[in-house]
Amino acid sequence: MNLLTFASAVSLLIPSALGKQALSSRRDSCDTYVLSGISGGFTEQVSVDFTSAQSSGDAANFLSQHGLSISNYNVASTPVAHDFVPANVLLGNGVLQLKVTSYSGSGSVESAEVVTDDTFAYASVRTVLKSSATFGVCEGNFFYLSDTQETDIEILTSTTLTGNDYVSAGVWMTNQATVEGGTKTTDNVEFTFDPSQDFHEYRIDWSPLATTFYIDGIQINNFSDNVPWDSGYWIWNAWSSGDPYWSNGPPTADSITEIRSIELYKGYTSTTSGTICNV
Repeated sequence: MNLLTFASAVSLLIPSALGKQALSSRRDSCDTYVLSGISGGFTEQVSVDFTSAQSSGDAANFLSQHGLSISNYNVASTPVAHDFVPANVLLGNGVLQLKVTSYSGSGSVESAEVVTDDTFAYASVRTVLKSSATFGVCEGNFFYLSDTQETDIEILTSTTLTGNDYVSAGVWMTNQATVEGGTKTTDNVEFTFDPSQDFHEYRIDWSPLATTFYIDGIQINNFSDNVPWDSGYWIWNAWSSGDPYWSNGPPTADSITEIRSIELYKGYTSTTSGTICNV
């Protein structure tokens, strides 16, 4: 399955700096944010804009102002474990950087992860991201509470444009099985662009009835099976385990995933009230 041609559509979706400012001001006065295809709406908006960030800045402090934290723990993955280490979450000039350190051949793969401080059920999350060009990394943007409460978008840098014997090319969307031993709902869509060459918006709309996936505002998938329902965290990460059936790698050079902005709508309500804004 191929993505639609973006050339003319995307140009209409990228507002000027002035337009962004005006839109932000209008959204500040909204009581309920509503989305096409979702009954009800959201009462809270979080916008994280990294375009003013400087490479000498304190990433943890910057993120904490927006209800986000940096992870610090080990994952006993196979064939190689990976560690989410705070030092691998950095501010670049105008971006947040998620680094996966070049693997030395021993020990764990040093990786990066950012997570929301609070938990919530249902959301619309839009992440403007430039993928890494370094092979052997998995880039995740997802909701997670447990292995049976998860929905995600994942980019595998080894197979973005060309698949291999085990992994098809493209971007992956998944609702994990909501019962132990069940069958997950998953699909991948081929890219019509190289995601490591520019920034694109990756979006998940998660409601009680479905998870809907978009790239640059264009819907690419919709799942009504295995929709999670419990409250959990939203996570952005980059990591590698050397698994030939998924991430490949580990990387032989440092990998940098760049995030320019995050826009998150939460506080789901089945009814709308007050000033209503379409987003």
